[in-house]
Amino acid sequence: MIFTALLACLAVANGANVERRGLQPMDTFSLQTFIQLFRQTLLDKVAIEMNATVDMSKQLKIKMDNCKPKITVKTNECKSCAKSACHADPSFSDYLALANPYTYLEGPLNDMAGKLGNAVDLLGDKAAGFVKSMKDLGGSASGGVADGFSSAFSTMKDGLDKVGSTLTDAGNAVIDTAGLLGDGFTDLGHGLTDGLNNAGHEIEHIGSSIGHAIGGIFGKKREIDAKTRHCMEKCASCRPLLLPTQAEVITAVCGADIVKMNTTMTSKVSKLQKVYDAALDKAHPIITKLQYDPTSMNSKMQLSNVHITVHLNGHDISYKTAVPYSMMNIPETARSMAMEYWGKVDA
Repeated sequence: MIFTALLACLAVANGANVERRGLQPMDTFSLQTFIQLFRQTLLDKVAIEMNATVDMSKQLKIKMDNCKPKITVKTNECKSCAKSACHADPSFSDYLALANPYTYLEGPLNDMAGKLGNAVDLLGDKAAGFVKSMKDLGGSASGGVADGFSSAFSTMKDGLDKVGSTLTDAGNAVIDTAGLLGDGFTDLGHGLTDGLNNAGHEIEHIGSSIGHAIGGIFGKKREIDAKTRHCMEKCASCRPLLLPTQAEVITAVCGADIVKMNTTMTSKVSKLQKVYDAALDKAHPIITKLQYDPTSMNSKMQLSNVHITVHLNGHDISYKTAVPYSMMNIPETARSMAMEYWGKVDA
């Protein structure tokens, strides 16, 4: 059995070697152009998904605002019962405080702002659509100015204003959202039931350290002393408030939607940050090699045996792309391969 398994492994390895024989690397100039288009696609994708995330934050805030009075009712019922049952007076100060979902986007947005200079250095005017779309975030969060989004977005806005002035096409560029939607370019709604020289565009000391994650939607859960807990356990109205985690408490009091939506947002923003950082990383170019077998060309001038080496999830890896390399439509090839890459990024 072991011998059979070894033969199978050797066969796979040999097949891989055969498949890679005769591969030719893309020339340096063409590769740099391809990388630029690849990066542009990923940034456009990030912009669209971040706009969707802000819209999701708005929906989450509505749910949280509806939840807060339910929490108040439940805590008052519990306090009343505990006081009557055993003269306890449990305090819920900050115990179930719900954070503003706009404000906990601030860290990730600040991190993104810190690399806006890289976007201009690596993409030049091709970054204009991304810059304009990110500027429109404030408009997509209608009503958010008074509710915390304006503050959360302020560092990003300052950075966008700074780099936007260097882009000659920034005033008119726009991401063709409608067209991209038709091509399966976006995940909108899912989860809810170094070609250019450094041009001196680095933004120093802007935002905070890279690696922010979305904050929790809950306040700090205070430990309940044993005596008060024993009293609360006698009251049916208190039992939901004694569940082990705040996620369970909120689910019990207000339903599961808030927790599920927050989990979706956390995963989405984590992925956006990883893609954004990889696309704009100067130390580790997102693509280091593109190889193809010239004998694999079909009648449509497409090469089917193409291997790409990318910086993905913190590592350089190589894989055979499922996207045919179209000699007559390099921009479409770059976009399709970028979307394939997107699907491989860990959330």
